[in-house]
Amino acid sequence: MIRLAQPSDLPALSDIERSAAQLFRGTPMAWAADGDPLPQHELATGCAAGLLWVAERDQQLCGFALARPSGDALFLVEMSVALPAQGQGLGRALIAALLAHAQGRYAAVVLTTDRHLPWNAPFYRRLGFVELLPPVPDAVQARLQAEADAGFDPARRCAMTYRFEA
Repeated sequence: MIRLAQPSDLPALSDIERSAAQLFRGTPMAWAADGDPLPQHELATGCAAGLLWVAERDQQLCGFALARPSGDALFLVEMSVALPAQGQGLGRALIAALLAHAQGRYAAVVLTTDRHLPWNAPFYRRLGFVELLPPVPDAVQARLQAEADAGFDPARRCAMTYRFEA
């Protein structure tokens, strides 16, 4: 089940993000497996704005997607599914909920991701996202630069968009 997050859900989301990040071990992004989860205040802001969705299975939280407005687009900040729950369609369901929310409110959904890892750009491509080619919007370029400054390999990063039909 996918639903909007409630404040009582927030403490569990850091553990979900840490679990999901374990998938990066053994990849060029292995360092991300030990990275810090999103700050609680960022999750709380998304929750209050109605831009944080959670995946729940058997009354257990096992995934989430956080977005924020960025100009005329909705930017996907983070999507994480706990490692034991991956491969069961929860990521697709979270994206479907986010797209359903965004349609009619925003021109597009935008995200940044790794070009090559199968659960990154190839996953989003299967859901209808396409890579943004330069020049990308200033806000997206700033996000890509912040990621590079944080240690992400800029050659592996890309921005992707899902545009709604006008």
